[in-house]
Amino acid sequence: MSKLGSIKTARKLLKKHELSELRAAINYINAFSGKRFVLKIGGSILDDLSLLPSLIEDVIFLKKVGIDVVLVHGGGCHLNQAMEEKNLKINRIRGLRVTSAEVLELAARVFAEVSRKIKTEIERRGYHSIIFGRETGLVKSERIDSPELGFVGVPRAVEVSLLDNLADKVIPIVSAVTAGTQPGDPGFNVNADDVAGILASSLGAEKLILMTDVEGVLDENGSLLSTLSVSQVEALIEKKIIHGGMIPKVETCLQALKGGVQKCHIVKGSTHSFIDEILTDAGVGTEFVRDDLAAQGRL
Repeated sequence: MSKLGSIKTARKLLKKHELSELRAAINYINAFSGKRFVLKIGGSILDDLSLLPSLIEDVIFLKKVGIDVVLVHGGGCHLNQAMEEKNLKINRIRGLRVTSAEVLELAARVFAEVSRKIKTEIERRGYHSIIFGRETGLVKSERIDSPELGFVGVPRAVEVSLLDNLADKVIPIVSAVTAGTQPGDPGFNVNADDVAGILASSLGAEKLILMTDVEGVLDENGSLLSTLSVSQVEALIEKKIIHGGMIPKVETCLQALKGGVQKCHIVKGSTHSFIDEILTDAGVGTEFVRDDLAAQGRL
């Protein structure tokens, strides 16, 4: 689609979506048309799959104006439920799920079901999708250096050609149970943020968006920080203002920026939150930029 075609389509769709900042949104669409985003689905969207239709509407909206979105997901709450039904004990070490061979296979089945539900919502709207589970080898991981965690991995490589060769109307869905790097590896349970991060870097994505359970990064008074440079993030970690479970998320963002991603975002996983973050001036979460862009005033 041409730039002019994208803008005309955007005007029609934005009116339908009732996005108030129409002019700003069109400017962003014009800038991002032809680019690729990686979106990690999380927060309430993944906890309550009845919210999926609204999210997929937004993904389709971006697709119609020339912005490709790669979807990544885990499914921790669904896996917890499946483990409880099978009387499997849920253990975590340093925030990571202990993953036995049995839990790994259960995770693969549970996450595949989540992928299928996302796929159904996409295809209901006239688009196609391909699910990339561990059997596809799209993402390859190594076992984390903590034997007590079992089959928990860290992503190391992406077979980019599998995504580059997709047809225009196809939206990829990537599960956080990945293949291994070595022949005979059974695969690994991987943090979905990390999967999204290595995909964004490997694809040269314009944006990485991580959905989570909170609004974004908060200051010492509990107020949202809408934009942060790499050096600002490092200072906030040193001051322990960024702490706990937020640290690995912001580190994923910093690693993606170093890998060539233009901007990263952490937003609350709720209805329309990610599109409100990327298509409005104010945004709704926290965006992360490299120091050189901050110095140029390109926050």
